[in-house]
Amino acid sequence: MEKKKQPVSEEKKRAALEQAAAAKKAAEAKKAVKKDVAEAEAAVKEDAPKAPKADSKAVLTAEDRKKVKGLRTGAIILWVLAFACEVLAFFALRWAVRNNASFPSLEIWLLIAALVVDVALCIVAAQLWKKSNRIAPCLADSKLVRTLWHQLGVIMVLVCFLPIGIILLLKSKNMDQKTKTILTVLVAALFIGATTSSVDFQQPSQERVEQLQQEAIAAAAVDQVYWTQFGKSYHFDRDCQHIRNKTPVEEGGTLMSGTLEDAFEANRWDPCNSCAAGDQFETPAEEPAAENAA
Repeated sequence: MEKKKQPVSEEKKRAALEQAAAAKKAAEAKKAVKKDVAEAEAAVKEDAPKAPKADSKAVLTAEDRKKVKGLRTGAIILWVLAFACEVLAFFALRWAVRNNASFPSLEIWLLIAALVVDVALCIVAAQLWKKSNRIAPCLADSKLVRTLWHQLGVIMVLVCFLPIGIILLLKSKNMDQKTKTILTVLVAALFIGATTSSVDFQQPSQERVEQLQQEAIAAAAVDQVYWTQFGKSYHFDRDCQHIRNKTPVEEGGTLMSGTLEDAFEANRWDPCNSCAAGDQFETPAEEPAAENAA
């Protein structure tokens, strides 16, 4: 019989990630205080450096990034097809006007079909876009930019349907009353339905955006960490006093580097007290080992 360690649980990884983010923020705060004191003593009258801005995307796993990319690509393709349907509807309208067509002629049916497909594509695309934003919301500092991003489904309805709707209502004046009524009601119903379905009612609040920005900053800052072959801690700073003289394993030394996940896989759960404020946090408890038959 030999002992074999169980895989590290997602709960433990998540707890360690949260601890690392908090540790990094605490370490950066310490550095900021030291720098401010040094500047005050030197009587350097400069504004404190601004914190780095978070990326417009939330911190995601590789699987989440792939999923978001697929959803947004699908939405864009559907919007392109919706625009093509708008063009088709325009030519169908010209055909109907030229032939003085009335409902239920082939020209009118083709026009109605193009409009319905146009709206259907816009609605499905908006749902894909909203689903991608649930995974990766826009974290831009500007509220206007965030609103435009999250409400892109509505904007695309205005681009892919409203122009042909307006032209249709103007041209319908020359059609018989029955056809004009049918097309007017249809355009109004399709526009209201498409707009309502495309609105994103779950756009994150300002407070939520700020929270996600801070998490993104902290997580981005700990993407690259360091640890030694025989040490128990991971380090944020390559110039940390405990590892600055260590040689990388690629050069025959004992210093390793990688992502925070890599450090956890190497069983380095303890943030360094010097460069990661590890003295302020408890290390996640080790998980019990399981015995399996050899």
